[in-house]
Amino acid sequence: MLKVLSDAYAASDAGQVTLLGLLDLIATFDTVDNQILVKRLRRTFSVDGSWLDWVISYLTGRTQFVRFNGQTSGVTSVSCGVPQGLVLRPTLFVQYAVDVIPLIEVCGVSMHAYTDNLQVYGHADATQSARLLTQMADCIVRVEVWMATNRLRLNSSKTELICLGSPRRLLQCTPNAIIVSGANIKPSQAIRDFGVIVDGDLLLTAHVIHVTSV
Repeated sequence: MLKVLSDAYAASDAGQVTLLGLLDLIATFDTVDNQILVKRLRRTFSVDGSWLDWVISYLTGRTQFVRFNGQTSGVTSVSCGVPQGLVLRPTLFVQYAVDVIPLIEVCGVSMHAYTDNLQVYGHADATQSARLLTQMADCIVRVEVWMATNRLRLNSSKTELICLGSPRRLLQCTPNAIIVSGANIKPSQAIRDFGVIVDGDLLLTAHVIHVTSV
């Protein structure tokens, strides 16, 4: 979050606005295709030998069933998903989704990824905000197609856009909507990013969570 906002402040100092997109995924860890994951570990990260054999043995041969109200369903095999409780769970997902990074970079925008949270952003003069929005829309479409081919899915209901910059330059922006998974996503006035509420003119409000010991 600090890296993205630092870039936005630097762009604002240079007289530009920033368009930030927060991309959210549905059931991220549960839809990882095990066969694709193994191929990616071998091809992209050159993982082989006993370590890869251990990962394969851990991911394969798993089963599941549902018990509700005293009734138990039949047992079915599990071919997708990284098991809960596994320390390597977020690491394996990052390795699974790493190919989306160069895809975003080709679109000419920047990104920051933290496990299943993707933040995509670009800078432009306020008068070029419409072009930047089109560029962002093209990037998100490419990401959406890549996700679909890898059994992942963007959550349009939690995908957000926001324009960041000085109030004077924000007035020159064109807040058009883009389409994500069939839904119209229009730039918001404020967003919550990792527990911090950020509004368009780059003011921050920390969201404090109080924990009481029992």
